[in-house]
Amino acid sequence: MKSLLRIVLAIILLLGIAWFVTTQPLFDASRSPDSHVTVDANLLKSHVVTLAEKLPARGGFEKSLKPTQEWIEQQIQSFGKITHQSYKVGDETFYNILMDFGPPLSKATKSEGIIIVGAHYDTAHSYPGADDNASGVAVLIELARLLSKNEAALKSHIQLAFYTLEEPPYFRTQKMGSFIHASRLKEKQQKVKLMIALDMVGYFSDEKNSQNFPIPFMEKLYSDQGNFIAVIGNLSSMSAVRTVKAGMIGGTNLPIYSINAPTLIQGIDFSDHLNFWHFDYPAVLVTDTSFMRNTAYHTKQDTADRLDYEKMAEVVKGLYQIVTQ
Repeated sequence: MKSLLRIVLAIILLLGIAWFVTTQPLFDASRSPDSHVTVDANLLKSHVVTLAEKLPARGGFEKSLKPTQEWIEQQIQSFGKITHQSYKVGDETFYNILMDFGPPLSKATKSEGIIIVGAHYDTAHSYPGADDNASGVAVLIELARLLSKNEAALKSHIQLAFYTLEEPPYFRTQKMGSFIHASRLKEKQQKVKLMIALDMVGYFSDEKNSQNFPIPFMEKLYSDQGNFIAVIGNLSSMSAVRTVKAGMIGGTNLPIYSINAPTLIQGIDFSDHLNFWHFDYPAVLVTDTSFMRNTAYHTKQDTADRLDYEKMAEVVKGLYQIVTQ
């Protein structure tokens, strides 16, 4: 009987540890959104409509992506200095677009580490890509606007990155824009305090059973309503996930859930953050969970009218809280 009791207690303990590691619960988290931070949901919508409906399709070709690259630069040029990070794939040249805020790079900031927030601007198969990933680009543009207004008060050096070539056929190759970015940071021996990848942050639903999961019964740990933002990391990024989750909870009214899991779980490494893991940089994915929720993923139905721009504005506020605090 005592042996059975020990086994039961051991199972309960292991389940408790697994729950804690996976979900990163924050028992003392408080919400205190900065009332001075205002984000225009209509402006976010305008950005997404332009990217998904007005500009040429954002497929993985230099000619296709050039108009989007130039448009992004037009939106952010008044916020600060733009840096191009170019590289060749065959005979074509592709560009990451970088913008820096806060204390200038120096020995101090190099030692302390920089914070990076990135989003890819290409699409799969030349689809509209409103959620994937015009939503992330729009949020990043608005984050740039907010940071430019408060740059003198920033405590860390912050770099925003608009990445090229995240989608197939370049996904998981060294031709991804984020791989180029991470590898060049490593070559310079630049320390990274935190990298946040934004990929699909605009689709939300309050309907029951609107949220799916890669493993059965996960809805018992989270929710079957697709109305939250997820912070995703591998088993080596527990601290980064916890930091981002706490920061977003403090800055937005959106439900924020998190998961730390091995990359064999579908979706854990499905974006630009995977390249920062490759170089042992702390990185997380902030997402609406992509195809686990949005059935228009990688289809022509991924259009601007399906997104919730008020909730996207809350994502911007949460990110702003993280990088400024």
